[in-house]
This record gives sequence, C-alpha cells and structure tokens, in this order.
Amino acid sequence: MKKVAVFDLDGTLIDSLQGIALACNAALRLSGLPEHEVERYRTFIGNGMDKLIRRALPEEADEEIFRQVRSDYDTIYCDVCAQGCPLFPGVSEMLEELHRHDILTAAVSNKPHNQTRAVVQSSFGTLLDLAQGQREGGPLKPDPQTVLQVLEKLGGRCISYTGDSEVDMETGKNGGFYTIGVTWGMKEEPLLRRTGADMIAHTVPELERLILEAAEEPEP
Repeated sequence: MKKVAVFDLDGTLIDSLQGIALACNAALRLSGLPEHEVERYRTFIGNGMDKLIRRALPEEADEEIFRQVRSDYDTIYCDVCAQGCPLFPGVSEMLEELHRHDILTAAVSNKPHNQTRAVVQSSFGTLLDLAQGQREGGPLKPDPQTVLQVLEKLGGRCISYTGDSEVDMETGKNGGFYTIGVTWGMKEEPLLRRTGADMIAHTVPELERLILEAAEEPEP
C-alpha cells in the first residue's frame, strides 16, 4: 500500500494569517463593521469559515449580516488565494524530498474546498498529490472523515498527520494516526502536546526527518 504523509494547510504548509486577516477585514469593512488586528485572527481560525466569521463579527450581528460578510469574505479570499499564498521556507523542498522517497503528499483543510483548490493551484503546482477542503454539509476536523476519504482516493495509508493546532492534534488522534505538531504556525507547543501530538517539529527539516523515519516503520 502506498505511503501518504497528510498535512493541514494553513499555518502548517502556508503562511496564511495575513491573507485571512486582509480578506476578513475587507469583508467587515464593506458592511461598516469594526476590523481586527492581524494577531487577533490567530484566535479566530482553525474551525472553518463559518466559525471564523462568527468570531470576527460583533456579538449583536444578526444572520443577515453574517451571510453578507461570509459571502464577501469567500469572494475576497478566493482572489487572495488565486494570487498565491506564501509557503513556509523549506516546505517545497520537503515535499519534493518526500516524493523522492515514494511518499505521496496530501493536504486536508477546514477551509472551504473552493478556497483550498485556489491555494493549491496557485502555490503548490505538483507538490501535493491531493488536497481536500471542507465541502458544503461535510464534516470539519477534528472529525477524521475527510482525511480517510483522501487516503481512500490515493489508495494509501497514513504514515503521519501534521498540523499546527489543537484541532489538528485531535484529528490525528481521532483517526488513529501518528500525529506531528509544528510550532511555526498558529498555536504553541504546550497546547499541541496536551491535545495529542506524538512528536513536535520546530523546523521544517526536523519535520521532514520525522516523516521519513515514520515511513521506515513496518506496516501494521
């Protein structure tokens, strides 16, 4: 069976905080609503677009405002994605090295699938074998269902699941995957350890080493 290294997208492979903040603030501004500092968005993201918008809105905002800001954000952020989101330094080299070792690479995101597709097309080229975002009505992480669907499509087994948040650590544990937390993303190491990380990577080369070591483990 093929070996597959699965990754979260935002905060793990791509540095997306600035783009998310830019798009969400622009959407809020269109509705005359207060904007937020970029760092505040670290506390808003990780649970999908709907949760992001609800956390960014004032408490008194009604459903009509929510739907309008959500629609504006989706449009604006797709444009941001299509222009390319920066990969963290070393990520492209890591993905290429994994391919050289016959390891398939996949990304699973709570970002809507249209946004995920735009990011992958503009920023990754052939570096990822498959990427899947959240589809309308489908489960969000920490439900591992989307990861399992990706593995089925690739005809492989997960040798590692890597992410930067407690949602990702819980996803890995819920799926029974070897789970690696990275410290260059949205959340800090103690939280990653507390919520289920088997290992912690502080640099991309360290992450690459952990995945290659996992690939050498015998198939269960």
